[in-house]
Amino acid sequence: MSKTSSIGTFLIIAATALLSVPTAAAKKVSDPPAAPIPIQILTGKKVFIANGESTAATEVPNLTYDEFYADMKSWGKYELVLAPADADLVFEIRYVACTGSADVVNGLGGPSFETQLHLLILDPKTRIVLWAFTRQVEGAILEGTARNNFDGAMAMLVENLKTLTTPLPPATDAPAPNK
Repeated sequence: MSKTSSIGTFLIIAATALLSVPTAAAKKVSDPPAAPIPIQILTGKKVFIANGESTAATEVPNLTYDEFYADMKSWGKYELVLAPADADLVFEIRYVACTGSADVVNGLGGPSFETQLHLLILDPKTRIVLWAFTRQVEGAILEGTARNNFDGAMAMLVENLKTLTTPLPPATDAPAPNK
């Protein structure tokens, strides 16, 4: 047997042996248990919606605030109040355009732009942020596509809020009663 084939055979046997040995690193690390959601978020009934500092999303003034307000009103979960002093929670909504690093992937060499929707849930008494959401708004060249991307990101943001504020029913270990 030649020296090259002996080395090849050894490498194949070694690789097979290594692949058949279970490793400790292959064990999945478990996620920590879910931390509690601040009680104000789960029990709040009255909400003041604040129009945070925003970069214009489109040619429509106050689009971010108006669309979020309309979504909250149509959802009907909260009584929307006109003053933060009357609220259990403050939802501060904003649209932000950020400048990122150079766009070298497309060979443009200039800065890239990233747009996001931010929603802060604040305690109106302390102004402490209780929860925050950020949703990416995909970029677009055509205004119609940009608006669709904006609307989609807003819908995702509202859906995330609904998920957070709708507690799961308690788990029961007892079997369902027979009828």
